[in-house]
Amino acid sequence: MRASMLEAAAAATKALLYAGLLSCAGAAFANATLRLSADAAAFVAQVVRRGALLTICAALTGAAVLALRLGDEIDATILSAVFVSSAGAATALQLAGAVLLLTTTGMDAFARTTQAFNAAVAMASFAFTGHAASVGLIEGLVAFVHASAAAWWVGALWALRYECAHSMQEDLAAVVEHFSRKAVVVIGALVLAGIVLIFVLVDFARVPALTPYAQVLILKIAAAALVLALATYNKFRLTPRLLAREGAATTALRRSIVGELTLVGVMTVITAILTTYLSPQREEGPVDARLQEEIR
Repeated sequence: MRASMLEAAAAATKALLYAGLLSCAGAAFANATLRLSADAAAFVAQVVRRGALLTICAALTGAAVLALRLGDEIDATILSAVFVSSAGAATALQLAGAVLLLTTTGMDAFARTTQAFNAAVAMASFAFTGHAASVGLIEGLVAFVHASAAAWWVGALWALRYECAHSMQEDLAAVVEHFSRKAVVVIGALVLAGIVLIFVLVDFARVPALTPYAQVLILKIAAAALVLALATYNKFRLTPRLLAREGAATTALRRSIVGELTLVGVMTVITAILTTYLSPQREEGPVDARLQEEIR
């Protein structure tokens, strides 16, 4: 019972951690690369701060939960396993990046670039933790690229949602057009890195559709496909309508963005389940085996 409760706590904490990282880092990336209005940039700065605070709380809670999962009593051995390990390196990067994001102020180009660098520090944690990182350094770097591209997308969606509600349509159209051009490259990197990770992690010779890990992974891929479908609809249907100054296009875009953010939330929960309960290397392995992957 205790182990089950701690695993559930670990999954919930990871979901919150992923949400915090995607929000704070993504908002910083978006603010540095998109031509946002002054009000939208101020809103994005709020997203950065709130996401950074969530990241700090979730990272510290996650470290505490991991320590409890490793043993009934916290001693030097357990603390070493938690902090002097890949999990510890990831936690340190998450905390460092989040704290730097909180302490970096200003809205000029230098401040935005500095915040983007700080966000990259936090996202670098994906190179040290997770299933891809357990395979090797190169695979961890691919996971970093994948997660960073996803973060940029999430941050851009938060910014666009604000612009939809508060900007004039001609200003919104200019922001959306600029976003669409950059999104082609970023989403392309996101998809390519995701495909590489699938081939790295899944042994197709084992008929992956029948394994628990692959079944949950398919759910994540399905959610990602829906997000990509909405993004494609936005680019090829809604963006031209915005440029044509069609009034209903703004409302349609705002609803589509809410749908994308909701699906991203679903994907963070699925990812937390994958990284807590399942493993592509040990489909039916015990809890201890999965823990060893986290603290290798």
